[in-house]
Amino acid sequence: MLAELAGRSGRESEAVRLLRRAAAEYVAAGLPWYAVEHEVGAASLAHRLGDPAGAEQALRSALEHGGPYVEPAGRAQLNLQLAELIGARGEAGEAAEHALEAAHWADEAGQSATLGAWARHQLGGLLLRQDRYAEAAEVLESALPDLSEETHGDGAVVQTLWWLGDCLGELGEHREAAERRLRAADIARHWPEQQDHATLAHLAAESLSNAGLLEEADRAYARAGELWRGLDNPVFLVRSIRARAWLALRGEAGERGARELMADAVHACEEALRAAADPADRDRLVAELGNTHSQFGDLLARLGAEAAEAAETAQEAETAERSGTAEGAGREAFEAALVQLDRAAGLFGTLGAAGLHSRTGAELAAAGLEADLGRTAAAAARARGVLAAYEGADSGDGTVRARRAEAERFLGPARPGA
Repeated sequence: MLAELAGRSGRESEAVRLLRRAAAEYVAAGLPWYAVEHEVGAASLAHRLGDPAGAEQALRSALEHGGPYVEPAGRAQLNLQLAELIGARGEAGEAAEHALEAAHWADEAGQSATLGAWARHQLGGLLLRQDRYAEAAEVLESALPDLSEETHGDGAVVQTLWWLGDCLGELGEHREAAERRLRAADIARHWPEQQDHATLAHLAAESLSNAGLLEEADRAYARAGELWRGLDNPVFLVRSIRARAWLALRGEAGERGARELMADAVHACEEALRAAADPADRDRLVAELGNTHSQFGDLLARLGAEAAEAAETAQEAETAERSGTAEGAGREAFEAALVQLDRAAGLFGTLGAAGLHSRTGAELAAAGLEADLGRTAAAAARARGVLAAYEGADSGDGTVRARRAEAERFLGPARPGA
């Protein structure tokens, strides 16, 4: 009674203390089953007060004292609440144990399709957080038939499909992952806020690409790109266009389509950068533009390598005209790639220390192209620039060591002054 009065008068901390005291007195009197209601009430108030540790302690006590006296549905609820609290503080393993208990007791209570489905939904997510992908996928698949938008909410259905898509992707089942992500996106497209819709469309496109379904992947990336544009998210818009460029290279659009799309990605990023006023936004867009030029360079370098390989094949077949044409195309692509990589390095350079690794990566990629073009002195000059950039840098940094080792290879075993 005193706890109830304290709660009604706004003295919720006092109410928690009184409820816990009453519970302790019931336990001391040998009546632990009466303690459960008070512990649950204390947990609810503690949670409302922003005291998750207090709420967790009260729920643990309720389970401990309630034991066999609590009905199966009640035990399911207690375990599920504990799973959510423990999971929120990062202990996914213990939280999963409570979610599993919740699912068991929900089944015992005849509530498999309601409370049980929610418990399995939570369990699947907790298993995913532990990288237990196969187990998580099995649990989430078992939850899906019982989860409904009417009972559990469309958010729970979308989240389950999302998690399931993540699991299947990690297991290499990309076509199935795409199907789950597309189903989730189809529900999320009706929501007022379109961030989840765009993210799911983008993830589905990745799955379709990994499954080798190039046309479907291109359509999904195009859909995601339009959503990112509507959300004024230029970074992911640019990434969706870049992804389409790489797809084009693998599909019917070929080299020309790939070049056009990568140029579109550059243009979209430049346009966003011109419009950006916030310094942090500008830095993000500079980095994204640098990455886009770098990927453009990689794409052109791949085209150059393919042309060089075609020239070598033609030369072996003694078709001189074809060999010369392919060789010329290869050199042209390498030269164009160098332009892109130089632009990338310049952009990363404006970011200072934050862009150092990206800048040196672009410089070393350019050094490789210089070497392929027979310009060993230019390749060595770029390599020396990378070594100078890391002068005095922490040798414990794995990227620093890798960059230095790669630069040294361009200079040979007997670099003067080494």
